[in-house]
Amino acid sequence: MSTAILIGREARRLVRHPVLWLVPVVVAVTASADGASGGRNADYWYGTIFTAVAFFGPILVLFAANLVASGARRSRAEEMLQVTPTSDTRRTWAMTLGIALPPAGVGAVAAVAMAIISGLDGFPAKDLMSAGELAELPLVLAGAGLLGVLAARWLPFPGGVLITFVLGTLGGLVAFRHIPGGAWWMWWTTGMEFEGWTPGPGRAWLHVAYLTGLCACAAIAAVYRSQSRRLVLVGGPVLAATLVLGGFQVP
Repeated sequence: MSTAILIGREARRLVRHPVLWLVPVVVAVTASADGASGGRNADYWYGTIFTAVAFFGPILVLFAANLVASGARRSRAEEMLQVTPTSDTRRTWAMTLGIALPPAGVGAVAAVAMAIISGLDGFPAKDLMSAGELAELPLVLAGAGLLGVLAARWLPFPGGVLITFVLGTLGGLVAFRHIPGGAWWMWWTTGMEFEGWTPGPGRAWLHVAYLTGLCACAAIAAVYRSQSRRLVLVGGPVLAATLVLGGFQVP
C-alpha cells in the first residue's frame, strides 16, 4: 500500500470522526445564544470564525485525533498490524500527516475567509489581524492533531489524552501568569487588544516558525517513539531550534 493511500485513509478516519463534528455544533449553539449587540455583521462573523478555529477547534481536534490514533490499540488490532508488510515507522508517518493535514487545511480556509471578510465595507480596521497572525491558525489546528497522536503513542492507556490536556492547560496557566496580557488558551501571538488585555510579547511570523517547530517536534516524537537513537538524532536539533524560537517570544 502506498504512503499516499495510507495518509488518505487516516485523513478520512479523522474527518469522519463524530467528535470532530462537534466543532460546528458547538459554534452554532454558541452563536445562536450570543445576543450580538452590534448585529451579525462582518466583524461578528470574523470573530466567530476565529473563535471556532483558535479556541473550540484545537480542543476537539486533540481528542478526535487521539481517538483515531489509538483506534488500533482500543480494537486490539495492533498484533495484526505488526505482521503487515508496512513498517510501524511508515504507518506512523502516514498517521501524523493524515491527521495533521485536514485540520491545517480547515485553518487555511478559515484564515482566507477572515481575510476576505476583513476587506468588506464597514469592517473596523482596529480589529484587523495581520497576515502573520492568520498564518498561525492552520498550525494551531495541525498542532492539536499532532499532540493527539503524540499522546496516543506515548501514553497508550485510557485517559492519556485527558492527562495531556489537563497538564497542557495547567502549564499554560503557570506560564502565561508571568506574561503580561496572556491567558492559558493563547496559543497564538497577536497584537490585538481584547477583553481589557494588552497584547503579549512576540512577533507573529516568528511565532509561525515556532509553531512549525512544535508541530515537527510532535511528529518526530510520535514516529520515533520506539527508536531512541533516531529520536535523539532527528528530534534533538529540531527541538533546540524550536526552543530558541520560543525564547524570542518570552519577555
